[in-house]
Amino acid sequence: MSRSKILRSKLVPPPLLDTLNQTEDAEIQTAKDGPLLAVIGCGYWGAKHIRVACDIRGARMSMAADLCPDRLEYVRSQYPSIAVSRDIGAVLNNPSIDGVIVATPVETHFELARAALQAGKHALVEKPLAMTSAQCRELNAIAEERKRVLMVGHTFEYHPAVGFMRQMIQSGSLGELYYIDSRRLNLGLYRQDANVLWDLAPHDLSIIFFLLEQVAQSIGAWGCAHVLPDVEDVVYAKMGFESGVTAHVHVSWLDPVKVRQITIVGSDAMLVFDDVQPSEKVRVYQKRFRPRIDGDSYADFQSAYHHGDVHIPAISNSEPLKLEVLDFVNAIMTGERPRADGVHGLRVVEALEAASACLRLKHKHRSNGKHQPTFRRRNVPLGGPQIAVA
Repeated sequence: MSRSKILRSKLVPPPLLDTLNQTEDAEIQTAKDGPLLAVIGCGYWGAKHIRVACDIRGARMSMAADLCPDRLEYVRSQYPSIAVSRDIGAVLNNPSIDGVIVATPVETHFELARAALQAGKHALVEKPLAMTSAQCRELNAIAEERKRVLMVGHTFEYHPAVGFMRQMIQSGSLGELYYIDSRRLNLGLYRQDANVLWDLAPHDLSIIFFLLEQVAQSIGAWGCAHVLPDVEDVVYAKMGFESGVTAHVHVSWLDPVKVRQITIVGSDAMLVFDDVQPSEKVRVYQKRFRPRIDGDSYADFQSAYHHGDVHIPAISNSEPLKLEVLDFVNAIMTGERPRADGVHGLRVVEALEAASACLRLKHKHRSNGKHQPTFRRRNVPLGGPQIAVA
């Protein structure tokens, strides 16, 4: 950066909602016997949940269930104290287990989460919460009726960098917010049970909704299925919010370079979060454009660019997944509502449904190339918010 001075700022944003994002040492001082946890699904994410839960004071990982013997053997070899079973009922029917973490394929989330809640367990469900908004509403209703914790695995809501970005927006440090651009790209991994929108976009949607504390009023989307028929591997989405902010999401399984980047543009400053970077993930650019108009005509318009410093804030390197499980444990023990609760899971699935409807309409009318359907939020009915065709 030839003309910009890079400054390493020691300023850390104030605690966000609670102390979860400050440091891993901010773990809850629990009683000797904390909640007993179990994991259903011991694949990629399930194994991670087991690892972080075993590192949290006050949480006791008791059991793991999976239909695959190889995954159970892995858990047994790494964590001999954890009981393993191919029978999910062994978890659900165990009265000593307080909380269940569901880390299975998305099409099983609803049935397993519902069974866990109906069995009196608290539930943390990997993203997305369910396949439909109706299923999400049912899970929320059961959790409310039975006074159980329902969480969704929106891990990035616990990322210290995302917490910093939200503080920057709330403090007005970026000025008037213009737009947010999010890109999540890589080569693979292809799935046949879900397209790239449902696989990758839940992260971006949860981040954007968390940053803005708003739900989208309008959503438009288009995508392409290049490799597998009817399975979009590249999707672009645009959202509009009541505040006037727009947000753009680009997700792809078919890109040569892994990209995990969010750009926030305001009237006073701009911010880039690059999660691929091993350190210094956030940079705040003191750049802006404010035109000067000295008369009444376009001829009197003068450009006014400002190129200032680049700030690299000091941000905690706490592991987001550990903070997420920590929040789950805290919610079970205190009764407090977790940050990524079932309502957060519902609003992301609603957005996914609306974007998916746009994709279906565009496939239906792609022959003329003129249809660009947009879904707009109308009045909120008693059954919950809806995004309907304008």
